[in-house]
Amino acid sequence: LQFATFSTLGHFLSTPFLSGVDFSAPPILRLFSNMPPAPKMEEEFGPIHVQVPLLEMASAELEKMRGQHCDAPKFQSFPPACLTLLKSTKGNHQCVDCGEHDPQWATVSYGGLLCLQCSGRHRSLGVQVSCVRSITMDNWTHAEVLAMLEGGNAQLGKFFSRHKLCSKDVVGRDGMLTSENVLWMRYKTKAALFYKEQMAVHVSKVAGLGIYKGREHSRRLSHRRLTERNSAMV
Repeated sequence: LQFATFSTLGHFLSTPFLSGVDFSAPPILRLFSNMPPAPKMEEEFGPIHVQVPLLEMASAELEKMRGQHCDAPKFQSFPPACLTLLKSTKGNHQCVDCGEHDPQWATVSYGGLLCLQCSGRHRSLGVQVSCVRSITMDNWTHAEVLAMLEGGNAQLGKFFSRHKLCSKDVVGRDGMLTSENVLWMRYKTKAALFYKEQMAVHVSKVAGLGIYKGREHSRRLSHRRLTERNSAMV
């Protein structure tokens, strides 16, 4: 389980001991009025580190985005906990197309991360093929962030591999795809269009479930719905 850590500074009491005593009464009790305030916890034990599950923090950010009105301030970049969750997704440490380390751009249509050079190629394909966003400079909507959390480079890469849409698969093959252009032209194929459409449907369903509970939870529900549908057809 992944955790995000933050420090909180607290203390045992914010008022002196016996603060509830009426010191204006018996003289003997007035002796206590000069007692020093309670020691702060951080002075006794150092900073307090409270661990909060990363998924819960990301879910809170998503709910905040979902509830924002048009006049409310928008996230200027990918929400921080969601970004940490995104970076931890399998395969997302490198560009989905060329493999360059630490990609900072995204194809929202496919839920994949891209390097700067590959993001330019995706832009040249047109927004109807691949919607590109910077994870540090662009504004993001609730649905777009959700698409990235539900997508992932490893998932997209496996899809392309199954459909023989990788560089090694097109060597000697006739057609518009070559080993030089397959890494971006594959997004114009029927297979890629199918993936994009299914991603959009999936994200819409996940958004309708309410508070985000993670990829595993979403996939369990999808598998359950598929099983129930197949059972009903028998």
